[in-house]
Amino acid sequence: MRVRSELVSAFVLRNARLLGQSTLGHLVDDPALLVIQVSRRLPLGVRTRGGRMLQGVGRAVPRGRGVAALGAVMAGRPSVALELLERPDRRPPGPFAAEVAVLLDREDLVVGTARASTRARAAWSAGRVGEAVAILEEAGHGDTVQARRLRSEIALMTAGADAVVARAPRETAASPDSAGRPLTVLHLITNSLPHTQSGYSLRTHNILTHLARHGIESVALTRTGYPVMVGKVLAADEDVVDGIRYVRALPSSLAATPAERLEQEVEAALRLVEELRPDVLHATTDYRNALVARAVSRATGIPWVFEARGLMEQTWIASRATPEARESAAASEKVRLLAAREGELARQAGAVVTLSRTMAEVLEQRGVDPARITLVPNGVDEELLALDLSPAEARHTVGLDLPPDAFVVGAVSALVDYEGFDVLLRAAAAIIDRDDAPVAGTLHVVLVGDGVSAPGLLQLADELGISVRVHLPGRVPREQARTWVQALDVVVVPRRDVDVARTVTPQKPVEALALARPVVISDLPALRETITGDDGTLHGEIFPAGDHERLADVLCELAADPARGTGHSRTGRATVADRTWPALMRRYERVYRTLSDDRSAT
Repeated sequence: MRVRSELVSAFVLRNARLLGQSTLGHLVDDPALLVIQVSRRLPLGVRTRGGRMLQGVGRAVPRGRGVAALGAVMAGRPSVALELLERPDRRPPGPFAAEVAVLLDREDLVVGTARASTRARAAWSAGRVGEAVAILEEAGHGDTVQARRLRSEIALMTAGADAVVARAPRETAASPDSAGRPLTVLHLITNSLPHTQSGYSLRTHNILTHLARHGIESVALTRTGYPVMVGKVLAADEDVVDGIRYVRALPSSLAATPAERLEQEVEAALRLVEELRPDVLHATTDYRNALVARAVSRATGIPWVFEARGLMEQTWIASRATPEARESAAASEKVRLLAAREGELARQAGAVVTLSRTMAEVLEQRGVDPARITLVPNGVDEELLALDLSPAEARHTVGLDLPPDAFVVGAVSALVDYEGFDVLLRAAAAIIDRDDAPVAGTLHVVLVGDGVSAPGLLQLADELGISVRVHLPGRVPREQARTWVQALDVVVVPRRDVDVARTVTPQKPVEALALARPVVISDLPALRETITGDDGTLHGEIFPAGDHERLADVLCELAADPARGTGHSRTGRATVADRTWPALMRRYERVYRTLSDDRSAT
């Protein structure tokens, strides 16, 4: 018992050290963002109340405008934050105001007197990565932790740069004897269950569990420092979830630069290679995981797969706070570097997997041989096809207390800006204002999940006067998510018309079809792909992205004609019966066996 207690104390101390290093780094790199990230771990109500309190405190103290603005951001009121930052005042706003301006993508408010570190953050946030380093060097800060980190990140993003290598040389691993041994794959991923519940982690878990049932052994390694760096100080070195082994790269101390941290992950991966002797390495978005896979492959001779689930530069552009910032970001140096780097890595991988035809076309434009691209769309569990709860029964099961005649629309989703749920709220307000709308008196919106947009959605509902009709229950356990989908009369996916939404296919529409729920989507290529049958038939309703009036029309039409929604539900469920995870595993097996056989033949 004493030995065990000492071991537990040792790993807790190590984790506390890692968390402390990470927190200190964030304080230096971006203090305002650190506060926001910590606040997102809080329940939505606590987060918004805390933001309002911080706003009041900031208003009450000298030079507290930055603190007040940060509180407004926490409370989902970015327009109030900007008013505070833009307000003329004889007193200087204080250095923290510039930090919040960076957070809001308002580089024009980062005055020339701001510290070099803040001006460099502003340039980096806008995608002018080389300029960010130049600002620090011109100010005599070229040897600071911030400057070294930025130079390291630029090297990671730069095509042709060998920024990540195996620290110690390895003899090329011999091709393992396959007799009586299952095909084995080492997956290199960013995050995972049980610490992160997202579309990324759920797809990963579905793939790994169904590969195991298909006879393919899988072990996953997450990025250096995860999950301790996201606040899980009691995290263990491994987690086993539904029989799947998730290994953590938790060194005794975090390396100083991003490239060195990836090399720490390489070393952790090489230890697993010695233990598992995998046939294939499988790196999943983004390019940093691919860099690790490439380094391990070069050190061992094991072939590697790159699964591109998204395009990192598009996701980054969509995260910018304003249309002007998104336009500027799209033309930035960072975007050019990321696109070139991910294209290079995709070309170098032994095989490429992606989710949609639209993403495959982008990869082909980047020079990837179409013959090396395998499509593995989002799948569904077979058991979903047999579930048959009515909306009323599902609402009772999850404890959603609404009137019996409620017409409930919404989604189970991450609440981020490009998902476009503000469009849904405006559509709901338009319906409620229509005297002749069939559901004006019974419409309710339910958005299950959390994210950066949650406080703003609550604020918007209040401004529209529909707060009593909008319900945000927050995050729910993954085993309850499907019941929440069944609690909806219509699932709405109102994504904005941004590049990431045009190319990346979400899981939500596929699962909704499997659960026999009518689906309404923005008319975007990737979304159309999710509800289109092999014969080209659409098994759902569409509306122009961003057009809340047309969305209101579609919802009213479905409410007035229940048979229309029922028809979509019936044919949609039949369509996704061919997209079950067990069926999709055969595609992965073909990729793995081809690479493994090619290796054995050389």
